[in-house]
Amino acid sequence: MKVIVTKSQFQKIVFNLLDVLYGPNIRAFYNRNINIYEIFANDDEEIFRVYVGHGRAKGCKLDMFVPHDTSEKIKDYIPHAILKKKLFSKTLLLYINEKTGLNIDCIEFWYPTSTEGTEHETKYNFSIKKNKKIKP
Repeated sequence: MKVIVTKSQFQKIVFNLLDVLYGPNIRAFYNRNINIYEIFANDDEEIFRVYVGHGRAKGCKLDMFVPHDTSEKIKDYIPHAILKKKLFSKTLLLYINEKTGLNIDCIEFWYPTSTEGTEHETKYNFSIKKNKKIKP
């Protein structure tokens, strides 16, 4: 049996999951020393980093990096195949932009893959402006 989930239903699911995992009061703090925004959950755990200057992908003004711990926590609840989809990236950025007031336009994270039985991680970069994967 196939279950069809609409875009708005998917967004509600992801928003609710992120609220449960990190709390509804996510906040951004600008760190002048290293020129990034650090995004913190309710429990003061750093869950994302937003690069403003050095470290951004080409064509991005604000590039959000998802640390390994955060991506592992999300992967416990969402299948790996969904993480590589544009809709998940757009939804995650929409959630963070809504909670922090930032206008993040790109996302970057690593996801596990296997090639001929060898496990490794692959980098995923996505730009909202271009609506496609980008090269780092």
